[in-house]
Amino acid sequence: MIWLTVIACNHGRPDQFEDVGFRDGLQPGSPVSGERGTIKISEVFWSGSVTNDGVWDPSDVFVELRNESNRPINVSRWRLKLTGPHTQTWVIPDSELEIPVDDHVFIAAKSTGCFPTPDFVVPDMSFSYGDDFELTLYDADERLLEPVGALDAPPFAGGYDGSISRSMERIELMFGADGTSSQIWHFYTKAKVQIPNDDEVSKDCRDRTFASPGRPNSPDYSGAFATGSLD
Repeated sequence: MIWLTVIACNHGRPDQFEDVGFRDGLQPGSPVSGERGTIKISEVFWSGSVTNDGVWDPSDVFVELRNESNRPINVSRWRLKLTGPHTQTWVIPDSELEIPVDDHVFIAAKSTGCFPTPDFVVPDMSFSYGDDFELTLYDADERLLEPVGALDAPPFAGGYDGSISRSMERIELMFGADGTSSQIWHFYTKAKVQIPNDDEVSKDCRDRTFASPGRPNSPDYSGAFATGSLD
């Protein structure tokens, strides 16, 4: 579990020339540069968790990333920018953790709620419930990776209905699938699979909190399920 560290930057050296090249991540804990399509936002749990007893916590949220490149990626100091009713940028803390190829990590607002074992904790992560939002991923040098969601439409999926809260999940295509297209997102649905994908949700919450943090996404309600690998 990684906690957010705030680092102050000195901008008082106009004579200093900085040429940012490609970051290869060879040093432990150093970030890796991203390219469009290498890392995708694969799940957004914006609606808040619900315990088995029915207690709703709108501050208990997470964002999941999936590595679709051909090498492990360190996302230290990468950025998630939320645009909507309020604009906020969250920085992923420094870590030696690398996302393996075709695997997931998730970033949560806290580890004391329904998601006790996040890969990263960013305490000020929050969403305005039900309002339009766009979430954009950048690498450590602010290169655009991809946006998801839309500023002129409600959230594509997910929500709290007074009893159950579901995440907004992306169809797991290995390539393609624009994150700003509503048709490639769906509500989490419990499926009868051999390997459960909700094991990172606390047992005290699984009756009412439907999500798959750090795991492959569920099929949509039509039964459609697409995935892929480099094999």
